[in-house]
Amino acid sequence: MAENSRLPIFERWAETYDQSVQTNEGMFASYNLVIDEIVRSAQATAGMRVLELGIGTGNVAQAFLTLGCEVWGVDFSPAMLAKARLKLPQVKLIQMDLTGDWPETLQQRFDRIVASFVLHEVDLATKIRLLQRLVEQHLVDQGIIVIGDVAFPTAEIRRQSGAESWDEDEYYWAADETIAACAGTGLEVTFKQVSWCTGVFVVKWSASPERLSND
Repeated sequence: MAENSRLPIFERWAETYDQSVQTNEGMFASYNLVIDEIVRSAQATAGMRVLELGIGTGNVAQAFLTLGCEVWGVDFSPAMLAKARLKLPQVKLIQMDLTGDWPETLQQRFDRIVASFVLHEVDLATKIRLLQRLVEQHLVDQGIIVIGDVAFPTAEIRRQSGAESWDEDEYYWAADETIAACAGTGLEVTFKQVSWCTGVFVVKWSASPERLSND
């Protein structure tokens, strides 16, 4: 995602994305199950403000709109956003790179922040920095971050699966190394395996007295 080096891939993919995720092949064999688990884990209710990272064509956002949430979505691909805009005109859409500067319009807090099949585009250290930024600057107290993605229970199982050779530019999650990397950061992370190569993380924030007093 850095410097939009992967952008051309997603610009080309936008036209056929919705068809490809329903092929029931590879990581997308559990695509709908992952979306269902994201929505269940988020425990969102009507009126909540939800921010989706890497909204793509809007499939996850649609589920939160159905619940009566106010949905915002960001993506670095103009073509993906164009598809989402046609499908979900009521969603507030913003083009941006998650690892870059965030626009002024997003300098606010949300009840829920969600992402699906996007954060494997960045390495573990970048993932953790992004999570810290989200909870410190963009998540309400008692808010929840829910991430569904290509993920394995352990780094060893990931290695044994052969996933590390799928794409040299992608960084698939391992729950054990993610939880270990979050130790001492204030991030509370739980993980649920959905299929052999996908899972859902729930991230909460152990707010410090300093944050509570500053907010």
